[in-house]
Amino acid sequence: MLHTIPETVAVRLPTPTLTPHDVLEALPRPLQRQAEALYRVLHELAVHVLAVKGHERLPSQVTFHQSGELLAAHLGISRVTMYKHLATLHSLGLVASRGHVSSYGGLARKDGTLFAVTVKPGHRARLRYDDLRHKWRDLGADIASGTRTAWHFLQRGVNSHSQPGKERVGLHNLKAWALKPGMTESPLKNDCKGEVEEYVYSLNLLSETHPRRRAEQVDRYAQALAAGYGDSSNLNFWRWVLWRAIEGDQRGEGTLYQLQNALTRLRADVAEWEGLKRPGALLVKRLRECGLWDALTQLQPVR
Repeated sequence: MLHTIPETVAVRLPTPTLTPHDVLEALPRPLQRQAEALYRVLHELAVHVLAVKGHERLPSQVTFHQSGELLAAHLGISRVTMYKHLATLHSLGLVASRGHVSSYGGLARKDGTLFAVTVKPGHRARLRYDDLRHKWRDLGADIASGTRTAWHFLQRGVNSHSQPGKERVGLHNLKAWALKPGMTESPLKNDCKGEVEEYVYSLNLLSETHPRRRAEQVDRYAQALAAGYGDSSNLNFWRWVLWRAIEGDQRGEGTLYQLQNALTRLRADVAEWEGLKRPGALLVKRLRECGLWDALTQLQPVR
């Protein structure tokens, strides 16, 4: 017996009404122009992360992962200049930042920068121990993909310094990375017609999304996956799989990661299997083979 899956979004929280103006007005002195521009971008990224992942009450700060190279490129300044202005923001308590490391090739390597950004006047931003320990991205998988790195993005013709006639990194690229480090295009597209691989790769966002926003995100992902795999008539099945995978993931069973692997294999099956009429049934077969189907069907809903 399948558990009832929400068909529509019952609760939609408003976007936080947080602006950088109030924080900047509370400072003892105005910021230099480029330092203010840096803070305004970081503040906008913080509010975006807060709006997408949801909240019960407005926090004093928001912490997220970002690429320093892409951030400097967006601002049209060198990284040296950006870090100089970042030091000013640190001294005023507007931002706390630190390089984040991952294990790759047996060595600790920097995978980006953590930013804690003040969104309420008077608060001093700080990074917590859990922030530094958290695994923000799978660096090995991102490098192996050949596409999910700042270096690859910049090599596509987006320069890391301001030069006339050359494209700069867009704010939407930074927002995508803040939600899912390594990604530079948001998978959360309103028409659900984005590349299905982006949805598959960002499945972990569903577990991290605030519970009051999760039904909305699950429905969006289910529609995108069903359409991407040519199985739109079986939408409730995709909703059910996602809800169960989230439940298992929150119990520490890694079910979203296992589902991600199964969907990656299914994508190859759909591409090679001309005339495949029931991709959902094939997914069930793949899930049975890896033992995930039994785990999903035996899960009890999270209360």
